[in-house]
Parts: sequence; C-alpha cells; structure tokens
Amino acid sequence: MNNTSLYLSRILSGFYYFILNNKQYKLVYPDISVRYEAEIYADNERENNKFGEWLDDNDILYYLIDYGMWTPNGDDAVKTLEKQIEDQKVSLYQSIINPSQTKNIKRYLEGSKKSYNRLYNIRHSFDHLTLNGYIENIKNQYLLAYSIYDSNNERVFNNINDIDFNLLTQFSESIASYIINIETFRTIARSDLWRNYWSANKDRVFDKPVVNWTDEQKTLVVLTKMYDSAYEHPDCPNDKVIEDDDMFDGWMIYQRRENDKTKDKNRANKILEGKNLGKAQEVFLMAKTNEEAQNIYNLNDNQSRNIIKEREKIISNLGSVEHSKLPDVQRDLVVQSNQQFMNTAKRK
Repeated sequence: MNNTSLYLSRILSGFYYFILNNKQYKLVYPDISVRYEAEIYADNERENNKFGEWLDDNDILYYLIDYGMWTPNGDDAVKTLEKQIEDQKVSLYQSIINPSQTKNIKRYLEGSKKSYNRLYNIRHSFDHLTLNGYIENIKNQYLLAYSIYDSNNERVFNNINDIDFNLLTQFSESIASYIINIETFRTIARSDLWRNYWSANKDRVFDKPVVNWTDEQKTLVVLTKMYDSAYEHPDCPNDKVIEDDDMFDGWMIYQRRENDKTKDKNRANKILEGKNLGKAQEVFLMAKTNEEAQNIYNLNDNQSRNIIKEREKIISNLGSVEHSKLPDVQRDLVVQSNQQFMNTAKRK
C-alpha cells in the first residue's frame, strides 16, 4: 500500500493509529460538541487570567530586538520576503518552456522559503507568553486530551482537571510526527484514487455533516476544490504545472494579479467616466483620505508606478523640478523626436 492510499484511508476514516512507548493508541478527531466544550473551557481560562502579567506583541518585539534575534525593520523584511516568494513562483510558472531557467529559479525559491520559515519561527518564538498564545495552547490541550484512545478503545484522559500534563506532552510530541504535510495533502487531492470518490458524490463524500468533518477532511476538500477551479479555468495549466506545487502557486498568483489589473482598469474607467480628458497623458485625482489616496495610486499600472517612484526620488533629492526636466518626460521627448525624424525621412 503506497502512502497516498494509506493517508487517504486515514483521512476518510476520521481517525488514525500511532505508537508511543511501544503501545498503540488511536487519535479520534473531536466532533463539534467537544470543540464547543473546548471553546467554553478556553473562554473561562481567558476570563480567569486576563489580568495576568502577559506579554503583548510590542513586548515580544522589544525582547527579540534586545536579544539580537530581530531587527527594527524585521517585520518589513518578512513582508518583502513574502512578495519575493510570490514573484519567484510566478517566474517559475513562466519559465516552464526553459528548463535551465526553471532549475535556477527553484534554487532561489527554496532559499527564500527557508529564510522566510527561519524568520517566521524567530518572530513567533515567544507567542506562547501572550494571553492569546496561552489560551490557544489550553484549547489544543483540551481537544487532544479528549481525542486519545487506548487499544481497548477507552479514552486515556477522562477529566481535564486531573491530567498528567507530562504524559499529555509526550502524546503531543508523538502525534506531531504523524501530521500530514501540505505537500502530501496536495498530492492526495490530485490523485485518481481520491478523485474517484470525489467525482462519485461530492456532496456526501464523508458520511457526516460538514461541521463534524475533521481538519484533515476539510483541508483535503478545500485543496480539491482549488484544483477543480484550475481544471475548469479557460486558461487551465498543463499537467506539469498542476503537479508542481510551486509552479501551480505561480499560476494562481499570476491569474490573481491579472484579475486585479482588470478590476483596477474597470474601476479607473468608472471614476473617469464622463470626464472630458481629451488626449491627456496624465490625470490627477484629489483624495480626501490616505485610504482614498492609496486606492487612486493602485489605479496606476506597474509602469506608471515606477514613474511615480522615479519622480518622487528626483524631487526628494532636488527639492523641485520643472515638468519638462523630469526623466520620463525627457525620455518621451526623445522618442517623439526620433519618431518625427523617421517620418520626415520617409517623406523624402
């Protein structure tokens, strides 16, 4: 039995077996009633501990910087890295016809993802010292305690208030090694074995209400619908793209960006509708708020945004510049001059 078949059987069953100290146990995912009880338990804990000396995100940031684990612009660096990873995935998708380029992009992308994961882990290393982190941990402990069964199908822990937390921690560490990673989920979602079930009856693929689906079942269905959307898309990518997770992500990011461009263009046309613009190359719109200013800025395409940045840099350095002396205007004048020369030469 291959891993896909094994993992799919586990997901369909709603439970799985694991080993701890040479003994077999079973983890049965909690139903909605147990999850509700866990929410109540966590809410009571929050009320009882809300006046404790908990760290907030600013405290965590201060300690990370003070310990030399973070920099003041670290959060901005993470955002930049997120954008870089997206761009690299798009480049990977677009490099499908150039295998040597694909190989290089994959190498850079792997490096970017490792850097992101490292920074993410550092940034959130003290989250458990916040009230929200503590409450999330408490809730997960409750769910785990009421999900573990022994070989006799008896629950190992019966009372949350009388638990050996050292033993629960051992269970937690053992279970962590059985978690199905997202790459495996995506492989299963694409597999014929699973899609045969899915195609037969999408609405009743699991014999229980959606509210009682396990986290694994919900993850599999969400990913399956993602691939369904790709298969039905007018510009459906080929199998090579679909079977490469990063390349497929690149295709989705590319499609999203193209959709955003279309929406921005339609929004711009609506704003400018009815205005007598003639042959204007530039249109200035007044904004009443920062948010409105950002929305107007987003109406520009990438080329226009680069021109704006270039102008801001020039003005920042020189203080003021005549419009005719702006670099982009100078470039346009050169192009127009060349075009006029070519037209004159043709007439001769």
